[in-house]
Amino acid sequence: MVLPLIYGLGAKDFLDPLGYVIMTCQRCGNDAPFAVFQAKRKVTFYAVPTISLKEQMVVECRSCEQRFSVPPGMRQDFMDHLLGEEEVATRIRGSISASRAVAKPKGPTFYQILQVDVAADPEVIEAAFRRLALKYHPDRSSDPEAPAKMRLLLEAKAVLSDPAQRMAYDRSLGIVRRPPAIRADEI
Repeated sequence: MVLPLIYGLGAKDFLDPLGYVIMTCQRCGNDAPFAVFQAKRKVTFYAVPTISLKEQMVVECRSCEQRFSVPPGMRQDFMDHLLGEEEVATRIRGSISASRAVAKPKGPTFYQILQVDVAADPEVIEAAFRRLALKYHPDRSSDPEAPAKMRLLLEAKAVLSDPAQRMAYDRSLGIVRRPPAIRADEI
């Protein structure tokens, strides 16, 4: 007896949306809603119906679009915490308004300490620091507050000079930086 040969025609991944969870992304560090999918890899064979080969739960960060597989032991926990689109929107609106209410700094911001604009380039921040450091350095100033002012200047310069720390500090103030738009001559 001769069995007919079965040829594979192709494989395709199918994503069935399940809902959303709010968590911290391992890649970009943002607290954001993640879309939760049931991912299935299906193979279609000649003269045989489609067969599921592999099935797993996947979450996708809506900020950086990175996908992560959910370990089998954590799937039920994700299923218990799934939210619908309306619930996610309500929670995000609530957290944004709450963060804006709490984000008020208790004293002057680092930008105010260095007397620069929030959009200042690193060179401007460095120049402002040098100018104020000459003015408030304890060896040059007779002001009794000079050491404290100098410590604030050093802290402000350290945070605003490091791009990652500056981005986190800006987020704590509610400042959102958008990447520059692409100009027509750059295409």
